[in-house]
Amino acid sequence: MRTAGMFVEFGPVRAPEPQPSIFDSVADSELPDLAQVVGYLNSGHILIDVMDVADDPFDPGQQVLNGSTVLTDGDWLWRKDLAYYVRRHRVAVPEEFLILIRDRDYAVPPRSVPELTACSRQARDLMFWQS
Repeated sequence: MRTAGMFVEFGPVRAPEPQPSIFDSVADSELPDLAQVVGYLNSGHILIDVMDVADDPFDPGQQVLNGSTVLTDGDWLWRKDLAYYVRRHRVAVPEEFLILIRDRDYAVPPRSVPELTACSRQARDLMFWQS
């Protein structure tokens, strides 16, 4: 499963691709369909719900609630705070993920309980949250 928003500043993950820095992931311009992309990111299926508060690395005076929560659409995993960073700081969504979001007309597909259970296991392994 591919990942998005798992930046090195937020701690290590066990992913096949190296973690980028959030500071190196800022896009040159705002997405033309920003509201729809952010809506998709906010609509993911919650796999691991985390109650936390973290400082915004771009603006430490701002705090982000529950940012470590892990969501999915069944194909990608991302942190809940990715939507915040895309909207507020123009953090880029991986191009392959952006294409999928647009192909789906900005609607997260429904997933069955067994599908989400399998995704949850992958998310736990990725985030080092072993049970």
